[in-house]
Amino acid sequence: MLRLVVDESGVIWPDLLHKAPGRGAYLCMREACLETLNDKRLGALRQKYKVVLPQWDKLRLRICDMLEQHIQLQLTRLKPNAALGRDAVMHQMWENKTLLLLLADEAGQALVRQVMDAVQKRDEEGLKTTLLDDLPAICLADVFQRGKMSVVALIVSKKTKKLQRYCAWYGRIKGSKVSNGD
Repeated sequence: MLRLVVDESGVIWPDLLHKAPGRGAYLCMREACLETLNDKRLGALRQKYKVVLPQWDKLRLRICDMLEQHIQLQLTRLKPNAALGRDAVMHQMWENKTLLLLLADEAGQALVRQVMDAVQKRDEEGLKTTLLDDLPAICLADVFQRGKMSVVALIVSKKTKKLQRYCAWYGRIKGSKVSNGD
């Protein structure tokens, strides 16, 4: 659940860290919930808060921007333990460890096929792999200071859980349909 807060001018803001002042409402970040979210559904917040509508389209963009920032922050923290690029990732995939694979949304088809084949082989061998493939390429390139970065592998740990949640939310919110409240 993502906490939302309403400022004094009636604008809804995401509060990922649950530290913003004031009372908040919670937004279900499951795919099914986001698919039906629109200004009409946000209208329920009017009962408790002074909310200005319409704003779902803008809120969606604010959530995406904030998630991108937090994804970059988490990636920066995990940077020392990351396998970067196709060769390093493929090498890491044959280690007997649970992996989190981050695949940029602009990754080439050949790389995507190669990663998917390796994930399938890992699954057949009973090795767990979580693939997140909706990351903006610019996030990976900025954090790892490379012109283009399409794939990163991280060994799953407690430190990767927050990154995994933020990436999943980002993919869902980015993929949710823009609706004008109809």
